[in-house]
Amino acid sequence: MRPIVRRWLAGTAFALLVVLLLLGLRTLAERIVALHLHEVANRRLALIEHGQPLWRWPLREPHDLVAGRAFGAADVESSGGALRITSRDGSPFEIGLPVHGMLDVEHWPRLSLHGVADAPFKLGIVWQPRLDQPGCLGWQDAPVAAGPLQLAVDLRHLHWQTAGGSDCSAPKRIDVLRLRLLLPAHVSLRLDELALHPDASLPAPALPTLLLSPDPLTAARQLADPMLPAVPWIALPAGASAETQLMLRELTWRQRPGALILPHGDAPATMRESNDHGWLPWIGAGGYLLGLLMLASWWPRLPGRLWLELLACLAGPLWLIAGLQLGLRLTVPSVLVFVGAVLFAAQTERRRRPANWCWWGNPRTWLLPFALLPLALLLVIRFGGQLAVPALSHALMYLSWALLQQWLMLVVVMRRLESKQVHGTFAVLLTALVFALMHTPNGALMQLCLLAELWWAWCFQRSRALLPVAAAHAACALLVEAGLEGGLLRSLEVSARFFL
Repeated sequence: MRPIVRRWLAGTAFALLVVLLLLGLRTLAERIVALHLHEVANRRLALIEHGQPLWRWPLREPHDLVAGRAFGAADVESSGGALRITSRDGSPFEIGLPVHGMLDVEHWPRLSLHGVADAPFKLGIVWQPRLDQPGCLGWQDAPVAAGPLQLAVDLRHLHWQTAGGSDCSAPKRIDVLRLRLLLPAHVSLRLDELALHPDASLPAPALPTLLLSPDPLTAARQLADPMLPAVPWIALPAGASAETQLMLRELTWRQRPGALILPHGDAPATMRESNDHGWLPWIGAGGYLLGLLMLASWWPRLPGRLWLELLACLAGPLWLIAGLQLGLRLTVPSVLVFVGAVLFAAQTERRRRPANWCWWGNPRTWLLPFALLPLALLLVIRFGGQLAVPALSHALMYLSWALLQQWLMLVVVMRRLESKQVHGTFAVLLTALVFALMHTPNGALMQLCLLAELWWAWCFQRSRALLPVAAAHAACALLVEAGLEGGLLRSLEVSARFFL
């Protein structure tokens, strides 16, 4: 067989393999999102069947409130498993309750408060249908008495008024919920839980109420049907991508906040009651760190040493991201796992000197990595909207983050693959695949990362210069973030943060 034919066949096989990986990443993202939606629906069904509220705000730390503070002259601090809120000068102030999606206060109209008041105080409720619309305020007719709080406020019976003093109707679907409090100066109120309750138990659907269309306009018309119950069972269209599933979830929760949203063909099942397994991440993090410590202090000349190092470096980060351990707030176990993986990788790299790579390279090595920048710009022009220029501090922070990612991918991962005599082409492909999996379950972003890292890993093979690749990575990512987020890409978030 002629060399040119052999190269053509090899190139075709490689392109086909890349296409298969792109399809596999899409399927993986779809399945992870579907499992997440199923878990949420099961949890909601269990709450409904046991008469528990769908919307509950346990208040333990200041970060349980919007912005982690009070809006006005008041101090918020943690106190004995609750929040102590102290007025500074006796003027009204507000505390905001985090809302993901919308609240259905038409069917869950009673707001309960649990805590202790040191003195009588006046309570008001502020709500907005959407962030970009004016809000309404309603005050309780009588002050709330001092002592233990077992208060339930019916939001339908308050006298609602706008900031200008005109009347407004009782809320049905709201996006923003705040408490306005008027306490005497230097008096405290302890709150440990707030929740929304229905008037009576709501039945859960036994069959799918609605099969949602993949078209957003059609789906919005379907969800506007006044005959839908308070807790409809919404079935998503078959074959919907991860981004489409979450887009339809948000659309549904905007119009039917109490819905059970499930992938096509799935059915909800009541979750069994289970004990709190908050200790499991600590056990996993401790075991992982102990394994890293043992491997770092034990240096045998074994044939599989490099594979073991590679597995140890990647196991922690992949568990954090693909295991959906990174949520709205970082936890101590996740931080320990990430820092441990980076320190272990750095320690093993120090042992492998002299290194066959450099930081800067020569001026020509900067051209090839940045060849993707015009392609990113074309994507923004074709699929994006108005560019939002990032702040300089954000750009510098992202450059540091891109440098860390590329160091882990190219220096740690790909060089070990090359050391194990993996063919250069497959070393590039495997490195790009690992880089894509580090963005699970953001399906579209995983596909873009696979394609981008194929190019950047090939550039690194040619130049062995890290900083040009990291700079190109940061430039392309910032451009995509500025122009494609909310369009072609739902967001640049990964792990459990992708579902927020």
